[in-house]
Amino acid sequence: MSYQEQDTHVARLHRVREALLSYARSPRAQRGVDALLVTNIVNVAYLTGFSGTSAVVVISKDAAAFYTDFRYFAQAQAQCPVYDVRMTTSLTESVRSLIDEHANWKRIAFEAANLTVDMHGRYVKPAQNNVVRWIPTVDIVENLRMIKDESELEAIRVAIAIAQRSLNAVAGDLRPGTTESAFALALEAEMRRQGADKPSFDTIVASGPQGALPHHHPNDRVLEPGDLVTIDYGALANGYCSDITRTVLVPGGPCDPEKQRIYDIVNEAKNRAIAAIRPGATGKEIDAIARDHIIAAGHGEHFGHSLGHSIGREVHDGQTLSSRADKVILTPGVVTTVEPGIYINGWGGVRIEEDVLVTETGHEVLTESAGGLTTLG
Repeated sequence: MSYQEQDTHVARLHRVREALLSYARSPRAQRGVDALLVTNIVNVAYLTGFSGTSAVVVISKDAAAFYTDFRYFAQAQAQCPVYDVRMTTSLTESVRSLIDEHANWKRIAFEAANLTVDMHGRYVKPAQNNVVRWIPTVDIVENLRMIKDESELEAIRVAIAIAQRSLNAVAGDLRPGTTESAFALALEAEMRRQGADKPSFDTIVASGPQGALPHHHPNDRVLEPGDLVTIDYGALANGYCSDITRTVLVPGGPCDPEKQRIYDIVNEAKNRAIAAIRPGATGKEIDAIARDHIIAAGHGEHFGHSLGHSIGREVHDGQTLSSRADKVILTPGVVTTVEPGIYINGWGGVRIEEDVLVTETGHEVLTESAGGLTTLG
């Protein structure tokens, strides 16, 4: 780990401790919390730099304990110098032993959205006493993850570049006779060749009438000349995701006016929403700009999902742009998708998606913005 990376994780540890102090002052916490058990492996990675798959962290004002098993112990020692790395054969027993070492810990926070009922029971089972109270919390680390620092933004830019290069590289495979699943496989393989660790999520390739299914799973449908094809894909690289959607034409057939009209409605909705992104805007406000345009065009009932979501270490990384997001306030450093769509059963669909950074003065579109309806290449 470089000195810069180490400084980053020291700063993140400090921010968690500050967040615990803030939580201690909130009405929900009553008397406050003394420590936080982090079990979400994505949050563990964010806080520590760990790239393995099994670990937990316990943080208090004077402790930063990292537990993992034999498989990852040497790796964690190298990746997590900010933490007291300990090897264990039982994460739950080791955490309970740590609690016994700190008699002053009476209220311990845990990640309620991550811990199963079974695992919760194992952690809270008293080792020597029954005085510890476990406090369910939500989004303590996730709220910190919302604002990306420069190293995170660079990682997201790399993930976007990999995804975009990959689609360009396999453009020739999107032709009559190719199946959806074959094209998805080619695109995912190319992303790995271009440097991705893996796809950010299962790639969506939805052609012809199957484009009416927003989360269609690619199957053996053969692409036909003039088909609309929605391609929703992304790359995971260096721990960060990209998420891009393009709707294109299969070459060899005409583009009928209705396909062009629907595409233009969606593209204009996307562009209007992006133009309004700025610090202080709400997720509901941005969603409404795109949604109102689609409603005015007569397709309100054909746009039934949220306009967008934050991306980062996860492809759905917290905040949303939606009709329910009146309390989501856009802040510099947030990276969000903007992805309006129109889906018509029996006909097909169009979705277009960009990745957008909220800046101090407005926004920056990180993806190469989609233009008009065309074939790939």
